[in-house]
Amino acid sequence: MFCELIEKINSSKKIAIFNHTNPDGDALGSAFGLKLCLLALGKQADVFLREGDDLTKEYKLLKGTESQGLSIKDCDLKIAVDCADLERLGAFSADFVGETAAIDHHVTHKSFANTTIVVPSAPATGEIIFDLAKAMGVSLTHDIAYNLYLAIVCDTGSFKFSSTTPKTHIAAAELMETGINIADMTKKLFDTKTPEYLAMYKKGIENLELFSNGKVALLAFCENDFADAGLTEADADAIVNLPNSIQGAEVGVYIRQREDGFKVSLRSNSILDVSKIAVHFGGGGHERASGFTLKMPLDEVKKIVTDKLESELNAQPMEK
Repeated sequence: MFCELIEKINSSKKIAIFNHTNPDGDALGSAFGLKLCLLALGKQADVFLREGDDLTKEYKLLKGTESQGLSIKDCDLKIAVDCADLERLGAFSADFVGETAAIDHHVTHKSFANTTIVVPSAPATGEIIFDLAKAMGVSLTHDIAYNLYLAIVCDTGSFKFSSTTPKTHIAAAELMETGINIADMTKKLFDTKTPEYLAMYKKGIENLELFSNGKVALLAFCENDFADAGLTEADADAIVNLPNSIQGAEVGVYIRQREDGFKVSLRSNSILDVSKIAVHFGGGGHERASGFTLKMPLDEVKKIVTDKLESELNAQPMEK
């Protein structure tokens, strides 16, 4: 699976690594885990981030974030990780030219690189980078393992999402053998909240709306909601799971305003494949977690999304 990519890496000297806009823990952990693997092979490599991408709690925990001083134009190989399509590279879309590769786990991946490795069965791109590291003969250092474990633990929700497999636990065990402090990491990632975040979470609970007899739970925030709370959207990323935590809800809808419209995230508990719904609206993602952007007023966003979800729920086979 990795032969073509490894050949490209071996023949390259300077490698640029990219991930998707508004990067989550998997996007960041995969990118910097790959960077450290490449440095271990004697390559020059840097992860290129957009403005604000370094403000998340995930970034602040990562190892190996020091720049190697590369410029994109001097790199002879460009690798995108955890990115489902070219548009998701954001400001770096135009720079993704020449010799390129993509490593991803999104089932809705749209090919945009010369060499593409997509493993939809992997719960995190970090797990694919783990396999790549072994295929390249890279010894797992503490810092490589730390970044890849962070990637995996973030995209599996601490191994509680249905995408988690026995292989995932085996990879995690091997990463843990390097001595990484998973208790400290997960405490900082999942169990440490600021007063501002808790106030925002309270507002989220108060703003919850139920549709389709409680099968759809929806939460929407406008841009000023984050500013008023003294938070960035990245500071409150865990709120995405609030709607689908409601008893009886099959799908959680989390909507937040962005400059170009409203970002909609869908989380399915068991029945719907929300990746198909996301594709319908021009987005993508996974069977249980997907997203898209709509450029219309909020009331219209709510109606078009809830109507589509109700239609899809009503089309499901009746339980026997």
